[in-house]
Amino acid sequence: MGAESSREKTGPPGRTGPSENADPLRETDPLKGTDPLKGTDPLRETEQRLLPAPARGLILALVLTGAAAALTLVVFSGGMDGSQQVAAHAGSNQATPAEFALRLFVAVGLISGLASLGGMLARRLGQPTVVGQMVAGLLLGPSALGALAPGAMELIIPAWVAPDLNLIAQASLAIFMFTVGMEFDPQVLGRQRSVIGAASLAMMAVPFALGAVAAIPFTATMAGPSAGTTAYVLFIGTALSVTAFPVLARIVQESGLSGTRLGSLAMVCAGVADVLAWCALAVVLAITQARSPAGVMTAVALTAGLVLVLLLVLRPALRALAARHGRTGLPMPAGLAIVLGLIFALAAATDAIGVHAIFGAFLAGIVLPRGTAALGTVPERLGTLNRAMLLPVFFASIGLQTDIRLALGHPSVLIGGVVLLVVAVLGKLGTASVVALAGGMPGRLALGLGVLMNARGVTEIVVLSTGLSAGVISDGAFSMLVVMALVTTVMAVPALRALKLFHPAGAASGPTPHHAITTSGKDRLS
Repeated sequence: MGAESSREKTGPPGRTGPSENADPLRETDPLKGTDPLKGTDPLRETEQRLLPAPARGLILALVLTGAAAALTLVVFSGGMDGSQQVAAHAGSNQATPAEFALRLFVAVGLISGLASLGGMLARRLGQPTVVGQMVAGLLLGPSALGALAPGAMELIIPAWVAPDLNLIAQASLAIFMFTVGMEFDPQVLGRQRSVIGAASLAMMAVPFALGAVAAIPFTATMAGPSAGTTAYVLFIGTALSVTAFPVLARIVQESGLSGTRLGSLAMVCAGVADVLAWCALAVVLAITQARSPAGVMTAVALTAGLVLVLLLVLRPALRALAARHGRTGLPMPAGLAIVLGLIFALAAATDAIGVHAIFGAFLAGIVLPRGTAALGTVPERLGTLNRAMLLPVFFASIGLQTDIRLALGHPSVLIGGVVLLVVAVLGKLGTASVVALAGGMPGRLALGLGVLMNARGVTEIVVLSTGLSAGVISDGAFSMLVVMALVTTVMAVPALRALKLFHPAGAASGPTPHHAITTSGKDRLS
């Protein structure tokens, strides 16, 4: 008895004994006998049980998914109306080619510079870079500079430059979606793929259904000019169900959760949710463009056929080609031409089908072989260049399109935005937390998973810009949903701090790639 008491007080050499202020994160997991945050070997292909009680988690996830599906069917059981026509408008450009090139260069340089500065400031404040980039765009756009000094805004960014800025932004978006597809690795699901898949589906289905229901009362003021009620409601549900994998990866890395059970589970679920979100968005866009049930079925069938051809024919052919030229490798210009050609060819194909170009760029990232000597570091260098120079223009352009005055001048839009914000947080955070609790995670870690899954960031911005360009949502709805994306992203780090899950001292120095959770190593929280 005395020896046991002595061991309890002293503990192993070099460690202090337990105290009243010990972090509950370090308490032993009664289900596993190990640290509930780490797992047995958290970095080895996530083969440890990410959910300590997978059967309970699977059952609850399936029940929630079924309830969400039933709620969605009830919403659409009464039938939905058709769609309206899009009113197009275009500005005129009276500038000479030299003046146009100069003004475009100045606009791109100014936007990119301010966006980069905003990203640096956001990082200093512990926020994701995209938040600062979007705020910079908001300051340059109609919400701030346009309201205070319209002449200055026109001088800095003339209206006739906007279409070409949008072209640059869309090109950077396509390359970004390519990198997202490259980073997705279905092998990270490990042996619990059915449980994690069901949990991810529930984390998307419940906020989708709640968002669809909450959107109906605001159809008159928030639906776009080319959207019927069906497309609008489905789009709002998709927007509220999104989790931003790229932003979440950065938050996980900077909060010191890389390689932990919580961080690994969040990354896997976010990766699956990303794929589900793009599929749902493709269906919504098909409904918007097709104008008829037959057209929708045709677009969906063509998309499914394209995916099968890419996965069963093109991907094996590219792998065989890469293996044949694996020793010598292709010259950098040739590799760059192949990658860009694949991105924009598939983007054009899906755009012609009617499901938007970003879906094709995403598929290009999935089918292109990873880590081959034939292409070398071309995909990685292209992604790095895009993130450094072009992608900030896209995020800043979102701020330029956002006009908060549209919501402030229309109380129904403002109220609708607040309602959707509340539904988005409760739906995503609540579902993720409940599923994690049912799966055996401790309460604080379950809430932490909900906080991480609630961050919408980059993915949400891409979805919203796509919906605006397709005419599915109005300008006022777009502005309010952009604010929703910012709020749900900004709240992640403070919430993790409040839950005592934020440990920046243990974070690594570089960005966390999607495949990091499959690489063996030591837990950075220890």
